[in-house]
Amino acid sequence: MTPSIRLGRLFGIEVGFNWSLIFIFALVAWTLATSVLPDVASGYGAGIYWIIAVIGAVLFYASLLAHELSHAIVARRNGVKVAGITLWLFGGVSRLEGEPASARAEALIAGVGPLTSFVIAAIAFAVAAVTSSNALLSGLFGWLTFVNLVLGLFNLVPAFPLDGGRILSSLLWWRSGSRQRGVHNAVRVGRLFAYLMIAGGVLGVFLGGGLNGAWMAILGWFLLSAGASEEAGSAVRSLLRSVPVSAAMTSPVVTLPDWVSVEQFLESVAPNHPFTTYPVHEPSGKLTGVVRLSDLVRLPAGERGRKHLIDVARPIAEVPVTNPREDLSALIQRIGSGLEQRVLVFDNGKLVGILSPADIARVLTIRQSAGAATRT
Repeated sequence: MTPSIRLGRLFGIEVGFNWSLIFIFALVAWTLATSVLPDVASGYGAGIYWIIAVIGAVLFYASLLAHELSHAIVARRNGVKVAGITLWLFGGVSRLEGEPASARAEALIAGVGPLTSFVIAAIAFAVAAVTSSNALLSGLFGWLTFVNLVLGLFNLVPAFPLDGGRILSSLLWWRSGSRQRGVHNAVRVGRLFAYLMIAGGVLGVFLGGGLNGAWMAILGWFLLSAGASEEAGSAVRSLLRSVPVSAAMTSPVVTLPDWVSVEQFLESVAPNHPFTTYPVHEPSGKLTGVVRLSDLVRLPAGERGRKHLIDVARPIAEVPVTNPREDLSALIQRIGSGLEQRVLVFDNGKLVGILSPADIARVLTIRQSAGAATRT
C-alpha cells in the first residue's frame, strides 16, 4: 500500500496517506458530531460538536500513526528496512522491506503495536478522568479510550496482516525453527478467523445488521487475501535463499555514451539489442546513470532529438548495486522495491551484470519447477 499523498518524515520514516483515508476520516467525524458527543454531552450547538469531532478524528488517526510508528521504529532497530507508513481505509500499515532475523525480533516488532494502543488508551482514560467536569472533553477522551482498546484487541486477532497473526507466526517459527513453516501455519489459523468474519458479516446483513455486517465481511475478505499474499511472499523469499545474484543477472551489459540523443538511441541502438535497461557513461568511461527503454519511448517525439540520454537517466548514485555473490533473498530484503528500478552488479569495481524483476521471476520459475519435479 503506497501513499497517495506524502505528509513528511517522523523519526526519519516517511509518512503518507491513501485517498481512502478521507472517507473514513469523514465517517469518524460525522459519527462523533451527530451521535457520540451529543449523547454524552447534550446542550451544545452543532458547530461545537463538529469542531470537537474533527479534533477527535485527528486524534484517532494520530493514535493509528503512533501504533504504526512503534512497529517501524522497533523494526528498524532489529535490522529490517522500513519503506514508510501509509494511513488508509483499514487504518494504517508499516511498509517493511525484508524479514526479521529471528522469531524474537518478529514478536517484538508485532507486539509493540497493540502495546502502544493500550498505552494510548490508558493516557486517554486518565485525561477523561481529569476533565470529568467538562462532559464534552471527557466524552471525547472516553471515546478515544474505547477505540484504542478495540484497536489493540482487534490487532491481537491471530490473522495476517494483523499483529496477532505475526505474533502467532513468530511463536510457530520459534517452535519449528522455520519461518516459512511458521507463516504457513499461522496463515491457516488466520484463514479460519477470516472465514468466520465473512460468514458473520453476511449473516449480519441478512439479519438487518446492514453496514456493520457488510463491513465485517469486507474485513474478513481483506484478511483472507492479505494472509495469502504474506504466505506467497514468504515462499518466494525461501526459494531465493542461497541463490547468488550471478544465477539471475543479465550479462554482458551494453553501456552507451550519455551524450547520444534519445532519437539516435531509439532509431539506431534499441532495434539491435533485446535489453530494456542501459547504463550510460561520460567520455572518460565513468558511469553516470541508467536509462530505461520504457521511459524513453514515453518522451514526446518533438523532444527526442533535443534530449540526450543523460537528460533522462536515473543518476548513478540512486541506482542500487550488488555483487555476483550476494544472496538474492538478502538482496531483496536489503533494497526492497528498489529492484523495480534495476540493480547494477559489480565485481571488483567492474560492471558485470544487471538484475531486473524479470530475472528474479525467471529464477523463481526454474526453482518452483525443480521443486515440483522433486516432489513427484
